[in-house]
Amino acid sequence: MSELFCIHGWGFSSKVFENLNCHGIDLPAHGKSKLTYKNFESLACDVAMRISKPSVLLGWSMGGSLAILIALKFPSKVKGLILIGTTPHFLSSWSEKNVRAFLIRLRREGEEFLRYFRKLAYPFAFEDSINLSVAYRMLEDYVKLDLTKLLPYITQRTVIVQGIDDEIVPFISGLTLYNLIKRSKFITFQGGHFPKRYERFIPEILKGF
Repeated sequence: MSELFCIHGWGFSSKVFENLNCHGIDLPAHGKSKLTYKNFESLACDVAMRISKPSVLLGWSMGGSLAILIALKFPSKVKGLILIGTTPHFLSSWSEKNVRAFLIRLRREGEEFLRYFRKLAYPFAFEDSINLSVAYRMLEDYVKLDLTKLLPYITQRTVIVQGIDDEIVPFISGLTLYNLIKRSKFITFQGGHFPKRYERFIPEILKGF
């Protein structure tokens, strides 16, 4: 079976994949990360440098956007992509007004709002450290990141995994990925932003690579 390298979403850490047999990384300001955040382009390079052999990249949410950038910049490191709850452009998924309200609440309410977001995004109890000031800056950059025009240049086999009831990334965002990535397959699951039975679900998908 192919090597699997997992990239978590904003506000979480590699602990979200603890029941999977995979390599992973904590992104800057998340978990036990020692990485420094500059911008998304340099972050994609930093993560790619930690991929020791050609792997299938599993990216969740913001991690999916990073996986796409790595696949484009370092194609020899990426055998394929599994994208869970990923949008090519967050401002196409949410209105600018709602994004602004989210950022205001995060800045104002801090840890309390983060706990609310984690419950909304992830179907299990989750605790891990986060540097909110740096994570806030990452989120500001992420919501502006637009990968739409780059998607047709992805050459690797890609599986797009979309929750039918996802409240973070709407269904149409998954379909956009599917329509623009040539060698892609679209899989849905009953649930929200992250599949509850991921430890069974993902290995089955991985067999296809």
